[in-house]
Amino acid sequence: MANTSSADKNSTGARSGPKLEQLLSAASNLMAREGYDQTSIRDVARETGLSLAGMYYYFQSKEDLLYKIQHRTFSSLLDEQEKTISEAGDAEEKLRRLVQNHLSYYTRHFNEMKICTFELQSLKGDRYKNIEKLRRRYFKMAAEIVGEILGPSGNRADRGNDARHYTLFIFGMLNWIFMWFDPKRDAPVEDLGEKLVHLTLHGLHGRRGQKQSRG
Repeated sequence: MANTSSADKNSTGARSGPKLEQLLSAASNLMAREGYDQTSIRDVARETGLSLAGMYYYFQSKEDLLYKIQHRTFSSLLDEQEKTISEAGDAEEKLRRLVQNHLSYYTRHFNEMKICTFELQSLKGDRYKNIEKLRRRYFKMAAEIVGEILGPSGNRADRGNDARHYTLFIFGMLNWIFMWFDPKRDAPVEDLGEKLVHLTLHGLHGRRGQKQSRG
C-alpha cells in the first residue's frame, strides 16, 4: 500500500515468508486462547520452538507482533473485498458478496479476527493509525454500498448518518459471530450470510416472505 509510515515499513518489510506466517499463526492461536496481555514473546517462542533471539529477529516487541497480526489480517481481508466489490452487480448483490466474503474469511481466520476485534486499542502511535486507516477504508467501502441501497431520500446529512448507522449495525453482526458460531450447529456460513443480508434488506417482517419464496 502506498504512503505507508515508518512503523509500517519496519513491520512489513524484508522479514517475511513462511516462517513469519508460522509465527503469526502460532501467536494468534495463543492470544485468542490466553489473551494478549497474558501472552509473551517467550510463550510464542516456546510454542514454535524458535529461540527468543530468533523471535526478536522478526518482531521488535510484543506490540509489533500484535501489529503484524492485525496488519496481515486486515490487508488480506480488504484486498479480497475490494476485488469482489469491483465486480459487476447492483448494490444489493455487492452487499451480499461483502457479507458472504467476510463470513468466509472469518471461518478461515477465526483467531486473527478475534484478536483484531478486541485488541485494536492495544496498539499505539503509527501502528494504531495504520490499522485504523485500513479499518476506515473497509468501513467506507461498505457504507457506500449501504448508502446506494438506501437511495436519495431526505437531506445529505441524514442520508450519510443513516448509511453510517446501518453499516455499523451490519459490522456489529458480522464481528460478533465468533462469540456464538458453532460449526456443528450453524454451518454453512453461506446460509448465515444470506439470513444476515435478508434481515438487513427486509427486516424481521420480511422473514415470512422469505420462507414463502423458498417453499
